[in-house]
Amino acid sequence: MKKIKYFLLLICSLILIGCSEPSSIDRWIDNPTANQIKVAIDGKELTIPAKSGVNYTFEYGKHTLSYNNDDFNFVVKPAQFGESGFINPTQSNYYLYTVIYSTSEISDEEYEKILKQNREINKILAIIDGKEQEIEMPAKLINDILIERSDYHWNYSYDQAFPEEITQDLRLKKNQSYQEIFRKLYRESDFIELIKEDEQEDISFPYQPKKFSEISQYVIPKINLNSIKCEEGRKYMEGLLNDWNHLMTLKGSDFTKPYNNLASNDAMAKSYTSVCTKENDPEQSYRKELRQFIDALRSTRDVNFYVIK
Repeated sequence: MKKIKYFLLLICSLILIGCSEPSSIDRWIDNPTANQIKVAIDGKELTIPAKSGVNYTFEYGKHTLSYNNDDFNFVVKPAQFGESGFINPTQSNYYLYTVIYSTSEISDEEYEKILKQNREINKILAIIDGKEQEIEMPAKLINDILIERSDYHWNYSYDQAFPEEITQDLRLKKNQSYQEIFRKLYRESDFIELIKEDEQEDISFPYQPKKFSEISQYVIPKINLNSIKCEEGRKYMEGLLNDWNHLMTLKGSDFTKPYNNLASNDAMAKSYTSVCTKENDPEQSYRKELRQFIDALRSTRDVNFYVIK
């Protein structure tokens, strides 16, 4: 397939956006399909129009989403560097498409070289003129149920257009040649229209939703308390696990402080404070079990939503 190429002008400035963490967070529930759908959040039914969505306020804590006679549990929480995102109950395909903005004209070869150097070229399964095949393009297929910007780092969402021009870092010298990569998220129907601007083939993409039970789930690892030789460490680890299990019963502002007591950087650093010594725990059994718990918390530090059992 031919490469779709953007060549657009850069100008100058920087934008900084601040945010705060309340006891709840709004999330868009998107429906890119041609038909309205019904989902239920914690038993409350929502009708979501075709090719549209609903904004919903989630308290921090554990929730359940039901759709198409299936359901899954998820946690909503504060995030250290959390960004926006949305919920994709139909597991529809979205595409993260990459373009290069440049202050000077670049050749097709240089354009492709920059994309490859930044690992922006991916193989995507497509159906072209009735035949299934892999194609290479500067795009990434995304069909998660919970789509977090912290995971995919798009610059423009599916309801935002690529700008005709963008801003250039003011630290660069005037007239200095400069390129920058930007990514935009597309709903599948819009992505196909984008491709058809440059291609004559009939193209579509496979739709491969999973059962909700097959979705990757976040779990706190099973900690073997009996393997911890140091009694103080064993009691401390048992307390952490009890605090975690209790946390899953809380909502809203009641959730926030206990969560931060477990998952903040300060809390994690405190957990590593030596409650066990080389004398009473020569094999560092406490640290081995603790590390699993801490790593699990850190793995979701930058997201607001994640699936659990």
